[in-house]
Amino acid sequence: MAMTREEFEQKIGTVLRAHGAGVTADLTDELLAYWNGHAVAYVLICAEPPDACYEEFSMDDAQWANWRSWLEAWIEAPTFSVRPEVHNWLSEEPPAEPGE
Repeated sequence: MAMTREEFEQKIGTVLRAHGAGVTADLTDELLAYWNGHAVAYVLICAEPPDACYEEFSMDDAQWANWRSWLEAWIEAPTFSVRPEVHNWLSEEPPAEPGE
């Protein structure tokens, strides 16, 4: 049975919370995920370093259908990076409420 987006986000969210701030799940060469303190957040890499830029990415059901095979494969062989820029992304988010 195919994995649902909710199942995937639950699994990846658990792993990212355990790894801590600054860690991204390198889902594909161009798609990253990180834990923003509330939920899994996604970004697309627009350019290669040193000129790297990132765009927020919304994983809705239509996007999930397009990316599902890649993301299910990632679950089987996950890769992560430590990215200092994630701390900047997190500083732009409102703080999490206790219990969230």
